[in-house]
Amino acid sequence: MGYNSSWTYFYIEMSAKTFVSVNVPLSAIGILLNMFFVFCMVFPPQGAEQQKRILKVLLGSLVWCNTVIHLVCLFIVFYEFIMWNLDMKVSILLAMSDVILNVMIYSMITSVTCCHWMNMFYFCQIVPPQHPFLIWFKRNIRALIYSGLGLNAILYVFGMSVEIAYEIVGLSYYAAYNSTDDLADILWDSLQINHKIKLVNFWCRLVLFLLSVCVMLASTFATVLYLWRHMKNLEESGVSSPRLQRQIKIIIAGITTQAVLHFLCSNGILIDELVVKYSSVDFDWNGYILYTFISLYSFGTTINMGISQSLFRQGAVHVWQNVCQTLFLKLFL
Repeated sequence: MGYNSSWTYFYIEMSAKTFVSVNVPLSAIGILLNMFFVFCMVFPPQGAEQQKRILKVLLGSLVWCNTVIHLVCLFIVFYEFIMWNLDMKVSILLAMSDVILNVMIYSMITSVTCCHWMNMFYFCQIVPPQHPFLIWFKRNIRALIYSGLGLNAILYVFGMSVEIAYEIVGLSYYAAYNSTDDLADILWDSLQINHKIKLVNFWCRLVLFLLSVCVMLASTFATVLYLWRHMKNLEESGVSSPRLQRQIKIIIAGITTQAVLHFLCSNGILIDELVVKYSSVDFDWNGYILYTFISLYSFGTTINMGISQSLFRQGAVHVWQNVCQTLFLKLFL
């Protein structure tokens, strides 16, 4: 008997065991690190450089988004492996799953937005503006950052409202499916309208991802290129010090690492969502791969902040010195 390839069924998924073993440690460590960052921002170590208010806002927003992502990831583990075993309707669980996924996605978008504006802030602080537009941009960078964060908040609320409204209408239609025909028809029409709005929101989100990738790559390239040339010029002139070179290299490494993280995560999310929505392949039906993409991005961003931000580095050194001093006093005194 011949083999009929038309009946071949492809599926790509992440197992529950792999999902838990990867995401639980990442989320637990990420939450602890972000709590430490909050401590450093509230109680800066002695001698730490005073940060500008706008940078504090960006760092605080970034820490908050990463914490939310890791908390949601831990909740997903609780939700998937505990709540599914309870006596709850499957439709309610599926609706909750979609809402949880969108909380992670929009928190990730906000995190990316904060990284964008932080990159642009450093760009304006480092690269001397020569074009009239760049001069205007640098003069109004604070107003632009606050406006960008406000616009992102509006998009966050709008996107979540669309998703929640769609799930509520879907649950109402499911509950009224066997009731009067008029009510079911009305809910069905409403569900179709909400589905179209959700589809528009889906494509707007994908376009936003693509736009953010382009902006991040352009600003990263311009900033890194300028810093690299500046460092070489200082070396040739003989006025560069090892400390200054180390600081420039840390900045270059931090900006480049964040751009790579953003590029990989954004493209991973784009591929995942497009394949899930429009491919015949049963890809990531449980969402574990998409959750892991976002969790890895958030964890990488957290580590990168701890290395690239002098406030957090100094805080870590201060805590380490206090721990060593305490241990020395207990052991030898």
